[in-house]
Amino acid sequence: MYDEFNLWLAAGAFTLGAFFGIVCQRSRFCVVAALSNLVLMRDYRQLHAYLAALGVALAGTGLLEWGQWVDVAASSYRNTSLNWFGALGGGLIFGVGAMLAGGCATRTLIRTAEGNIGALVTLIAFALVGMATLFGVLDAPRGWLSQSTSIPLESTATSIAGLLGLPQGVLSLSLALVCVLAILGLGDWREHRRLVAAGALIGLAVALGWWLTGVVGQDEFSEVAPASLSIAGPLARGVTYLTMGQVTGTGFALFLILGVVLGAFASALGTGGFHWIAPASNRVGAYLGGGALMGAGSMMAGGCNVGQGITGLATLAIQSCIAVAGILLGMLLVLWKMQRTA
Repeated sequence: MYDEFNLWLAAGAFTLGAFFGIVCQRSRFCVVAALSNLVLMRDYRQLHAYLAALGVALAGTGLLEWGQWVDVAASSYRNTSLNWFGALGGGLIFGVGAMLAGGCATRTLIRTAEGNIGALVTLIAFALVGMATLFGVLDAPRGWLSQSTSIPLESTATSIAGLLGLPQGVLSLSLALVCVLAILGLGDWREHRRLVAAGALIGLAVALGWWLTGVVGQDEFSEVAPASLSIAGPLARGVTYLTMGQVTGTGFALFLILGVVLGAFASALGTGGFHWIAPASNRVGAYLGGGALMGAGSMMAGGCNVGQGITGLATLAIQSCIAVAGILLGMLLVLWKMQRTA
């Protein structure tokens, strides 16, 4: 299928994806829900899950880099060309799309595996527009925009720790502690221990992804850029393979997304959570539009709510911080509009 097939990397990616899919299906993990529930109902449950995921991902990623087991600096997140406009603008577009569609990229994929046709409509729009933005007709304008607005960075200034002159591991562990304190200080986490545990498992999956690509997937004949959990890019690559038979990269993304879908599907069947659900006719436009915006926005921003919002933030990359700020801004704008028209 492609020259650089790595059996260990493929098997590991599939296993990691299945694990992630099962945890997300059972916990209903969703960044959109975390923000909207907090703003509209002062419900901290999904926020606690997200903070647990981010905290564990920060600690795991920081320790792997601190111990020099994984060269996190070689990942796409620590780019020496800061695409600030794409990160901020793409993040904003993604955030608006996620709110319109009623779920983040991960939740949309999981709901599709549960038999939700509306989520499938969103997912198709997401994947097709994402492919067009990353490899197709929208690739040229995206590239031009990135080249026109990017700012060069020193290799030591691609992360917050580098800018502040702090050891990467120290800052990562300090921010992980902040996440723990936030969980303890906001609401009563003991009322939903399972959600907090699910979030911690997702954070652990991020760390395992770095170890898989940064240690297991490396060999002397073919170097693999370290990567970890993400949904948007793998979806676009998956559609590219299905429609054109072209594989980009090492196949990690393809087997990861396959594992997520099958893991969530198996979990839904096992728990009785699989049901065919037809979309509401008045929501089809929102599903299509939201999916299209998420697809374009995530490719511009370099990732989605998981790819940038957890995995990217765990590297403390400046571009990831900007992308997440854009995603939050886009979500908050839609929430503000909803509250004004309610």
